[in-house]
Amino acid sequence: MTNNSGIPAWAPDQPVSGWLRLTARGVWLIRDAPVEHPALRAHLNRHYFRDAEGRYCVQNGAQVVFVRLDYTPYVIHLAAGGDLVAHTGQPVGEVRAACLDEQGTLTLLTTLGAGRVDETALDQLAERVRDADGQLVDDVALTALMQGGEAAPVLFLHLPGGRVPLEYCPSEALPARAGFVRDPGQAYADKDRS
Repeated sequence: MTNNSGIPAWAPDQPVSGWLRLTARGVWLIRDAPVEHPALRAHLNRHYFRDAEGRYCVQNGAQVVFVRLDYTPYVIHLAAGGDLVAHTGQPVGEVRAACLDEQGTLTLLTTLGAGRVDETALDQLAERVRDADGQLVDDVALTALMQGGEAAPVLFLHLPGGRVPLEYCPSEALPARAGFVRDPGQAYADKDRS
């Protein structure tokens, strides 16, 4: 369906997909162009939610717009006081587990949702990785964990709320492990219309 200008027009209750994307660094993109207007970014952050099927969306009035995720639904920053905060400005809540992928990307599984840790916080959080005896680990142990397999060491991430297991999770397996959909493509929107 299109309007007179040839631009697609949607019914207010019809889900939309393919327009909105969240990068691995927490940047909103509309049709692959960065959202630079602060009020629009605030609107997207404020109306961002997860549906019952693990798809992330933005509610825009009566319209639901599905979000394609480059990595995880949230990007986590370490605030000045040491609190963990999502790119939306929300506190992440309880951290239940931590996942390290084959590239060394750290994702925290939190009450809010799965969030990739921003690169600027990685050095500080790396200093909080310990083995089962509470000893600080070196790069060799982290590299062994990133390779997965039975030889991977048992590691923990020590946070103010307590220690959480640090496990290997390949990038491709993360959505299933954390319960989210990276790409709710047109097929999802088509299904919702029926």
